[in-house]
Parts: sequence; C-alpha cells; structure tokens
Amino acid sequence: MKMLIAGVIVALTPFQVSADDDVLVSHFEVLKQCNRMSFIDKTAKELNTPEGKALITVAAGALGVDPTLVGLAVAAIPIEGQNNEQDTHPFIRTPKGYTICTARPSNLNTGSGQYGIETHGDTTFNSTIIRDPAKNGLAMYMVVPCKRSTDTRVQAGFDVTFVKAAAGWEQKYPNCQKTGSHPWLARNNGTTLDPAP
Repeated sequence: MKMLIAGVIVALTPFQVSADDDVLVSHFEVLKQCNRMSFIDKTAKELNTPEGKALITVAAGALGVDPTLVGLAVAAIPIEGQNNEQDTHPFIRTPKGYTICTARPSNLNTGSGQYGIETHGDTTFNSTIIRDPAKNGLAMYMVVPCKRSTDTRVQAGFDVTFVKAAAGWEQKYPNCQKTGSHPWLARNNGTTLDPAP
C-alpha cells in the first residue's frame, strides 16, 4: 500500500489589506486524509466576480449589515500550523488592525457531511474563536487517524470574516461570535454549529 505524503498551502493573492476596508472575508477549503493535508485559501481574486459577490453577501448577512454601507474586501489569509501528523492544530491569524468576527461552513445543507463539514470515519474537526493580544483568530483542531482499508478524512469549505478592531467594534458588529465560542464542532460526520442555523 502506497502512502502519499504532501502538505500544500496555496494563497491566490498576495496578502494586502487596504486601510479603508472595515470588513475582510476569506474562503478556505480543507482536505486532510491519512498523511496528506491540503489547506487552500480559495478566496476570490476580484470583488466583481460571482464568487467575490457571494462572499461579500454572506459576510454582510452574517454581520447583519447592508454590504453597500461598509467597506468590504476579500483577502487571502495564510494558515499556520499545518502538518501531516494525525493530530494537527491549524490557525488562521487575524490581520493586523482587525479582529475575528465569524467563521461559518460555506455549505449549511446536509451533504456528505452534516452542514458541509465532512468528518468521515473516526475523525474530528473543531474550531474556536480566539481573541487575546498574543493570538487572535480561528483556532482549529483536527484528528485524522490512518487506518488500513478505511477512508478517514476531513473535508470542508468555510468562510472567515474579520472586522476592523477600532473602539466600539462589538457594538458596531453585535453578530460577531463570542470569544471562546465554537463555530463548528464535528466528529464522525455529526456537526453542531454556534450559532445554530
């Protein structure tokens, strides 16, 4: 039996944030399967594409704001802590001057995995909103064991929204998820969301 060992990070655009943007949103795709991990930032390159417009609509809806009233941008955000170990702790760090607001699976419909988060076999994929001076962003925990003759994998797509961390951001964006909340907790193809859909 051959085992493929690979780890890939792809950023579609250089990480640049305009000081005029109040809200940033990025879309990620993840696949982790026995000694293979692929975490891809699939953020749309252009706001005027259907994908870019959809991301902005989703972000504005999650924040409860009119997308025409706030500066929204898509941004490619790097992912830290990837490796090919059974247990991994990927982290999406908030860009300087911002704080994490929301993280949400892109597909809330039941598909191959509940709410679009596939944790096939004896696997786990959890997430937590972290806000402290040393670490601000989306912390994730993944367990994908290698088992012979068993398809164990994590596969999902999700969107992360960041807001400018100016004084009063909590009042301006009351729909932001609370510090320590878990945007999703997934194990063995069962997923719970916070907040519930």
